Amino acid sequence: MERRDFLSNMGITLAIACTAGLAACGGKGDDPAPNPPGGGGGGGGGADKLTVNLATQVPNVGDYIISGGVVLIRLAAGNVPASFSAVTSTCTHMGCTLSGYNGGLIECLSACGHGSKYNPDGTVSNGPTTTALTKYTVTISGTTLTVK
Repeated sequence: MERRDFLSNMGITLAIACTAGLAACGGKGDDPAPNPPGGGGGGGGGADKLTVNLATQVPNVGDYIISGGVVLIRLAAGNVPASFSAVTSTCTHMGCTLSGYNGGLIECLSACGHGSKYNPDGTVSNGPTTTALTKYTVTISGTTLTVK
């Protein structure tokens, strides 16, 4: 094989490997929402991010859901918005999907997450990240909670 052919083949191989690596690490996760997002009624902002049934999906203090781009945590008893925290499920360090809520902290234990941890309100607890998670608004009607 001539040097020029070898270098050309190596370039193509590296391009394919880089593309595959970027595709594997650059995602929002594949968790489907437990209920499809609603229509978002009223104008301008678009669809609701997450809708859950409080009686069956997060009935107890400490329960959480990571779905539809949202981490939803029940912080207190009672079906009032102040009893819940809703933040983005995308780690602000490298864009991985956050992996869980443990010991009062939201964790990023994904392969590319490097162990960042956040408080329930989205503020940073442990780095390497230095940027807080985006907070969302919670509304409740009966036993239906909607994240906007």
